[in-house]
Amino acid sequence: MKRFVLSASAFVLLSGIALAAPAQAASLSPHERAALARSHMHLRALERHARADGHMGLWEKARIRMAETRHHALAWRLRHN
Repeated sequence: MKRFVLSASAFVLLSGIALAAPAQAASLSPHERAALARSHMHLRALERHARADGHMGLWEKARIRMAETRHHALAWRLRHN
């Protein structure tokens, strides 16, 4: 009986740990990682250029928002293909 209780408690503990582990993201190919890195660098460059003069206009904010949307869409598409 003692062996059964110990094995059942160990099973519950290990299954809880397994369920709490985050799901593995899909692995990306080197080409996909490079495309994602280029997109990220482009987004950061847009932000740097927009902040260079100390004032970010509405058009600059809109361009950054559009670039962020494209970047997130690319990342989602590459991870879920």
